[in-house]
Amino acid sequence: MLTSILALSILCLAIGCSGGQPAETPKVTFDQLFADPVRYNGKQVTVEGFYFHGFEVIVLCERLEYSGRAPGHLVPQGRMMWIEGGIPRDAFDQLYRQQMMGPTERYGKISITGKFQYGDKYGHVGAYQAQIVPSEMLLLPWSPPTQQ
Repeated sequence: MLTSILALSILCLAIGCSGGQPAETPKVTFDQLFADPVRYNGKQVTVEGFYFHGFEVIVLCERLEYSGRAPGHLVPQGRMMWIEGGIPRDAFDQLYRQQMMGPTERYGKISITGKFQYGDKYGHVGAYQAQIVPSEMLLLPWSPPTQQ
């Protein structure tokens, strides 16, 4: 009997006492994430946004807008976080491209799961207060807005 209780206790610890189901990663919005970043600091989250990779910039942002500096040139806007390590090459190669202000920039809409970090300086020259270290990423259907 004691052996059975001990075995069940060890099994419960091994699977996290969750009935065998892994803990689900919460899907959060930019509003939720940045309204209470300390709550999510160091935790796995899933968030949708716009990936932008340009000169010294690899970010997930709320939206892309036209810069007005070159016809059709999109830039990241709104709240943003550094993406530590970037995204997988096969996904990167499927992104939209633009080369209007210098080196080729890549962009698209993605869903990203990873460890959210907040409260330090992240990215190029510590320009960002938050970052995500991706563990999963999914390209989402999206087309750039028409320029007005």
